[in-house]
Amino acid sequence: MHITIVLGPFKPPPPAPSGAIEKVWWRLAATFARRGHPTTVVGPDHPDLPQGDSIDGVKFLRLPLLDRGASVKMDILRDFGWSRSARRLLPPADVTVTNCFWLPWILRSPRRRANAGVGVLNMHVQRFPKGQMFLYGGVDRISTVSQAIVDGISGERPALADRISLIGNPVDLDVFHPVAQSRESTPDSPIRILYTGRIHPEKGLHLLVEAWQRLLGRGRNFELRLVGPAGQGDGGGGPDYVRRLQDLAKGAALELPGGVADPTALANELREADLYCYPSIAARGEASPVAPLEAMACGLPPVVADLPQYSAYIQDGQTGLVFTRGDGEINSLTGALERLSDDPELRQRLSTAAITAASRYGIEEIADAYLADFQNSVDELRKGRHRP
Repeated sequence: MHITIVLGPFKPPPPAPSGAIEKVWWRLAATFARRGHPTTVVGPDHPDLPQGDSIDGVKFLRLPLLDRGASVKMDILRDFGWSRSARRLLPPADVTVTNCFWLPWILRSPRRRANAGVGVLNMHVQRFPKGQMFLYGGVDRISTVSQAIVDGISGERPALADRISLIGNPVDLDVFHPVAQSRESTPDSPIRILYTGRIHPEKGLHLLVEAWQRLLGRGRNFELRLVGPAGQGDGGGGPDYVRRLQDLAKGAALELPGGVADPTALANELREADLYCYPSIAARGEASPVAPLEAMACGLPPVVADLPQYSAYIQDGQTGLVFTRGDGEINSLTGALERLSDDPELRQRLSTAAITAASRYGIEEIADAYLADFQNSVDELRKGRHRP
């Protein structure tokens, strides 16, 4: 099966500084290629990428990298020109997958898709739909990563409901795994709380900083480390949000080391932590974040909000702890962190269950699911189904 993956214009694939979606699809592309499926990635170039037409067995067709601007609307317009350029590079394929905003619309008619030779056109959705699904009536398949997004797409455009496949995000279990021996600590050692991801308001980090402050106010010895990019060009909230977090810290040593591009270094960050929290309360901003799964694979049961996006792999009191959004959410978050830190038996039980839950989302398992779905889509296309 020939597979083409078209990435968006604003983030290159790894080992360059990448976003979560780019990392996911690059890992899957390498897995597809290793299994004997010729795989091409069309994506933005970056000086940190190896030169040549092939990287890790994947054919790589390069376009200029675009920097994100201050306006989302302008970035969407710039995506249109980039998608037109990507369209001209597309090789013949059995399946073409993309998360570009405009490319599925550009290829919306059967004639255009046939002329481009894209085969099955699969639109990958990693964000809650916000009115744009009317553009994608011409796609053959929509892949997404959580039931919440499935419901959002179906609610916005019911005609697409029978074209949606739900396949979770993968985690690289060769990199993200527990250490044989946990780091040494003493009764006087501070408890390190870790977050990994973009430093952005929709991630709820201001709630986490306030909860941390309440723990410190009770005389507890906690450290808080927020690992991730804060610059607006990297999807962060920018300097104003960083200042807000620092103000909420009230002079306490809030650690903001920046982003970590190397997966091994990120896994080491997780293995050095005592508690992990992903406090996002963005019901329409999250899909199925990879960061909590990476923490779980390393043996850290996550503390998360009661969002349905996590329900497939985080169950309260089984594989993590869930705090309640709304009135009293900071108290609820503070209580979850305190409970987890004060109960070693609970932490060990949740850790074991979290590792088991994360193992179901290994790259090989998720690649199996995609390849099966791709083959089903190709078979349906040959029978003339799902062509508008």
